[in-house]
Amino acid sequence: MVIWFIGVSGSGKSFYAKKLFSLINKKKKSIYIDGDEVRKYITYKLGYTKKDREKNSLFICDLCNFLEKSGYIVICSILSIFKKHQKRNRSLFQKYIQVYMDVNLKKVIERNNKKIYSKINVVGKDLKFPKPYKSDITIKNKFNLSYKKEIIKIIKKINDK
Repeated sequence: MVIWFIGVSGSGKSFYAKKLFSLINKKKKSIYIDGDEVRKYITYKLGYTKKDREKNSLFICDLCNFLEKSGYIVICSILSIFKKHQKRNRSLFQKYIQVYMDVNLKKVIERNNKKIYSKINVVGKDLKFPKPYKSDITIKNKFNLSYKKEIIKIIKKINDK
């Protein structure tokens, strides 16, 4: 199974994914993949052009596929700006849940908690973040730390798969 958290930088993808991972990892063989960490340590030679972003996204999809086939529940947080990759995920993975972190973009840019929005070629600021394809769960993140109900909703969806 792959749980795919998507949204703009600073939307809470990693926060929610890590919370979910800490609960699931106690009971099942699972792994957390962070798109930023993959880029930092594995695909670091890729830039931020559309072509490089696409290569990075496909690499992460394939990595998640390998891990799922190896028996892991994979929890991944990634921008995931390509609808064709989101569509591909639905046929690629044995079980798939897409979680979209819906946020007020203006608030995220003001918060700028990763200092990313002061850079160029940023998705959400310079590049449009397209509405995701067919998310299974949408979390309206208002950054008020009331995440437990949303995590329970995701776990319920996992148990239904």
